[in-house]
Amino acid sequence: MTTHDYVIDTMGTGDWAKVRAIFAEGLASGLAAFMTTPPVWTGFDAGRLPFGRPVARRGSRLLGWAALTRVADT
Repeated sequence: MTTHDYVIDTMGTGDWAKVRAIFAEGLASGLAAFMTTPPVWTGFDAGRLPFGRPVARRGSRLLGWAALTRVADT
């Protein structure tokens, strides 16, 4: 069994500033999405499911995040 120095937790609204900063870093690469700037919290929150929003933490540092979104039923 591998021991990691981080924990997987649930994203909260208090994490948004750090999540948005990581989001912006990905967008700056030009490879992450078609948008150029991350959304404001209300747009982010409305566009993702209310569950399935994990974050990886090492102490007070946020290492990464993920969030589930709906897909078209076609």
